[in-house]
Amino acid sequence: MTTSTRRGPQQVRSQETVERILEAADQEIGERGLAGASTTRIAARAGLSVGALYRFFDDKAAIADALAVRYLEAVTPAYADAVAEVSSVADLETVLGELVRRAAELQVLHPGYYRLTEEAAPERGDSPAHAVREHLIGLFAQALRGAGVGTGEGELHAVVDLCIETVRHTLARHPVGDPARGATLREVERMLRAYLTSRLR
Repeated sequence: MTTSTRRGPQQVRSQETVERILEAADQEIGERGLAGASTTRIAARAGLSVGALYRFFDDKAAIADALAVRYLEAVTPAYADAVAEVSSVADLETVLGELVRRAAELQVLHPGYYRLTEEAAPERGDSPAHAVREHLIGLFAQALRGAGVGTGEGELHAVVDLCIETVRHTLARHPVGDPARGATLREVERMLRAYLTSRLR
């Protein structure tokens, strides 16, 4: 995944403009999806002309890639300190709930990214979310390996991938405002806790 911007924002003003564009794109794509979103509306939401937007991004695909990079920059520190608390499989009891809570908070801040993951599944190599998926699988698998989990590498990655995708898909299908969101996330947490306990050794 590349950011695909025409020029790197080297000045504070340029960085602020790119952030405004991406924040607007997160909202626009979150509401309409990538196909339904338009660069005209994204520019308007950002308080810019379309021409100004195109000085930073060639098209919607470039914006989608940049949203994934932006999400990765947010999700890495959000999860890293939580997984650092996993010193044994028993720690998953408390850490798993914290990870689900943080994932839910990130969805609120990055609705467009989550909509993108539903339109182009992260396991696809051409998905903007593919690099995020691979990074998170590695992060969580490494933490579990450090906690003494002896599950084979391929199986461990498959287990972690299923857990990540279950939470992501649940959040995408139960956005903020859905009255079933809280109860569904609690049920998913219970299911994943039981699944991990049975699969990890």
